[in-house]
Amino acid sequence: MLVFDKIGYGDGFLNIFKTELNRLLKDYFVLDGDIDIKIEIDDFGFYKVNISFEAEDTKNFSTATDLKGGIY
Repeated sequence: MLVFDKIGYGDGFLNIFKTELNRLLKDYFVLDGDIDIKIEIDDFGFYKVNISFEAEDTKNFSTATDLKGGIY
């Protein structure tokens, strides 16, 4: 069952989550398209989160300080 149906999370939660993931993933990848997120709750109440995206390439850096903006 989709978590949004069961516990009432709306589009706002998903939009913020996607925005934050997009920001993080862009530090490591050259993204090609949108991020797909599916959140479900299993029969035992555990969350199952699936995130998929396509990337054209990875970003090249050798240390965390090479990341644009540094570490969070």
